[in-house]
Amino acid sequence: MDQKRPVYEDIKIDTAFRKISPRSIGFHIWRIQQDHVETLPKEQYGTFYDECTYVIYAASLIGTTCDKNTISREIKTAGAAIERNIHFWLGANISSERSKSAAYKIIELDLHLDHKTTQFRESQGNEGIRFLSYFKDDGILVHSGSDPSSTPPEPRLYQIAGTAPHRCVQQKTISWQCFNSGQVMVLQTASIVFVWIGRSTGSTERIFGIRAGERLKKLHGIAELAIVDDGYEQSMGIARKDVWNAYLNLAKRFVKPLPLTPTTADMLLKLYQCDTVNGVFRVELVKTGTLEQSDLYGRDSIYIVDYFPRAIWIWIGRSSHKQNRAEAMRHVRGYVIKKGYPASTPVARVIDGLEPAEFLSLFPAWVSADINGNTVKGVSEKFDALTLIQRPRMAAKIQLMDDGSGDMTVYQIGLDDVKEIPLKYAKTFYSGNCYAVHYEVACSTENANGSLPNAIRNVVYLWCGLNAPPEHRTIGEAFLNELCEHLKKNVVQVRITEGMEPPHFLQIFKGALIVLNAQDPSLEQGGGVVNIRKYPTSFVLKVVGNTTYSCKAVQVSSKTLYYPEDCYILKAPDNEVWIWCGQYSTGDSREMAKSIASQLGEYNLVMEGNETDEFFNSVGEKFLKQLKKTTTAGNIITPAVQMNVSQTWDHSVIALYRCQLLEEGKPTLRQIFGFTQQDLRPDSVFLLDAGNIVYVWIGEHTLLEERSQCWDLAKQLIATHPVQRDTSMPIATVRQGEEPITFVGFFDSWDKKYYEQCVLYESLRTAIEYPNGGGRTPGVPVPAARSSVRSDDGSSDDFDRYQKYPLDMLRGDPTNLPASVNPTRKEVHLTHDDFVTVFSMTYHEFEELPKWKQVELKKQRKLF
Repeated sequence: MDQKRPVYEDIKIDTAFRKISPRSIGFHIWRIQQDHVETLPKEQYGTFYDECTYVIYAASLIGTTCDKNTISREIKTAGAAIERNIHFWLGANISSERSKSAAYKIIELDLHLDHKTTQFRESQGNEGIRFLSYFKDDGILVHSGSDPSSTPPEPRLYQIAGTAPHRCVQQKTISWQCFNSGQVMVLQTASIVFVWIGRSTGSTERIFGIRAGERLKKLHGIAELAIVDDGYEQSMGIARKDVWNAYLNLAKRFVKPLPLTPTTADMLLKLYQCDTVNGVFRVELVKTGTLEQSDLYGRDSIYIVDYFPRAIWIWIGRSSHKQNRAEAMRHVRGYVIKKGYPASTPVARVIDGLEPAEFLSLFPAWVSADINGNTVKGVSEKFDALTLIQRPRMAAKIQLMDDGSGDMTVYQIGLDDVKEIPLKYAKTFYSGNCYAVHYEVACSTENANGSLPNAIRNVVYLWCGLNAPPEHRTIGEAFLNELCEHLKKNVVQVRITEGMEPPHFLQIFKGALIVLNAQDPSLEQGGGVVNIRKYPTSFVLKVVGNTTYSCKAVQVSSKTLYYPEDCYILKAPDNEVWIWCGQYSTGDSREMAKSIASQLGEYNLVMEGNETDEFFNSVGEKFLKQLKKTTTAGNIITPAVQMNVSQTWDHSVIALYRCQLLEEGKPTLRQIFGFTQQDLRPDSVFLLDAGNIVYVWIGEHTLLEERSQCWDLAKQLIATHPVQRDTSMPIATVRQGEEPITFVGFFDSWDKKYYEQCVLYESLRTAIEYPNGGGRTPGVPVPAARSSVRSDDGSSDDFDRYQKYPLDMLRGDPTNLPASVNPTRKEVHLTHDDFVTVFSMTYHEFEELPKWKQVELKKQRKLF
């Protein structure tokens, strides 16, 4: 792959850029003119023209976010690290000259900032999550043309597109061709701003559409705002209908169905090493699949990370020549062209030591270093669990919602029944079984007001052993749902697979959980549960972890390698209990081992190298042979380091996703960058990926079908993440208003009363249509906000959720009907207006008729 390299002369930096101090944080936007840049005033931030290009510069302290409201200020603190991001935004209708001008201006600004920036190329409609996060409050408004004089103020048609935030984009023509049932449209006329609500839209799009209409009404001094429902256009008053018909003739109405989102095939990470030979830029594939930080070696190296269609990154080693930094964006664009990728494919340049969170999320266990190569140290202090209650951020890091002193009930899942296990035996689990654990969160008196610090009172865990039969898991999930229904409120559900226990689960067992291989022997007695436990005659337990929230004891086989850093508990054939402590084991590990061994009875403790004859005689030959193999001088095998949540917690691995059900119930996940509590809308499901656990947050007004898919959505997120994840990692469900501090702590601030003031679509609409407080008048039903469209499997109440088709198509050749149309129920695919015209009654009146009468009417109207 070749690309000629230009020679760069001394670059003159634009005076507008010179005003920016490299040591300041802030947010700036410039519009690119032919020979200079024009600084945009703050009130125009978020408004773009599709024939223009813009440069956006966002600088913030590392670990904080930045947006259009960020106030510029100099950072005088020595050593404070600033994250600098340059974006250039290209309108859909720009000329190639303007595009080239933007590319040169980016180089000037980057040079002014000593090449210590991350650069992003943003094209209209394909903006990245970081860019969109700058405009969350009001979204993005895109006008046609190059400036206010290039397009008359009315009439205009805008389409609401995207999510988090939404984009309000002016269409080139005013035509029914621009409409589909998955969009909100805004028609701006001289006297009325119409907001048209597509049937398949969710309430967030509808709210944004109304807000956009209100802004346009105010901006242009238009008298009236009217809300029009998809399929109910004929129900408008005569005056409004006359205005609408002047621009969009209702006789020619044709609204396309919600467009299908193309399913992206499994996205694969590819790593290419780049170099320049005799002025020619070359790339060579070096790795496919999971990437490691160590793959990016060499301080003067250049790599391309291809994660098409999501993004293409070019990574520049910190000692690489400055010319390489300046030319990087041109090279990566050349790569996109050579690969035949669409021109809109997002590309970005990152500098070694200044990698942004989106890039780091592609690598497991990234160890951050600053631009000088100094490693950024992680958290190493110990935490007292009690202090976490008043420090949600720390509670989230360590995933402890209390100190584990609440009441616990453990149930064993059997094929025939589910039985409570007496607490005396409740700390021993078998990997052939499933267990449900109901824990009541301790109410701490540490708080001055004595109130419960968590918004939850109960946590219900389902623990599934690695060897448990699938039917046990199914029964366990049903029991978990029953238990939650019984508890009704203030409950969080968590599903766990053996080996992936989260810290709070281990904490409620005080770090003394024992996991034995095989099935509980009591299950052999007809699948029931008995109270007296029979331990195997002899076994070896490895003690994992050294704190009450990271520790458990796991049975290991005689073939397991033993390490001098570990402690082991041995139950010998003669019923003696021994703790064997490796010579490099810590005091904390030994204390935890004692706590666990005490459950098995009296114990004896021996240190490696000081074993007694009594120990050797008791434990037998197998364990001794294994010890000799692994502790021979110079042959000590170092174990793989097990990372826990507190060691891996990092903002780069914490991500929030909004879930949406699209056509045919297909779920999509859209990431929200720089998330806050305000992003958690009460009519949606969100996934918070915290690296070692995924939380499913369910809004109060979420549709039933979205709630029912939440476990599958979480599994989909884990399975499709660019970093290979253990698909059995813990998943927790959290309901709005019942958030534990381990969830709340991932948000910079949390207002328990926020949802009391949160505006919902129906209340917003009522306030606009009935400003004096009057209720909705009886008559035409208004479609509720929907986020999915059904075919023929819904109930009769769901008339507005069926996909709609023109009357002519439904009366035409049956072989041309879409697959989703049931030929015996064509009438549900009419719009409300067409239905009333054809049958002289509403659908709901039609439904009340006897079935024979319905069939007769359908035959008369050629719809059967």
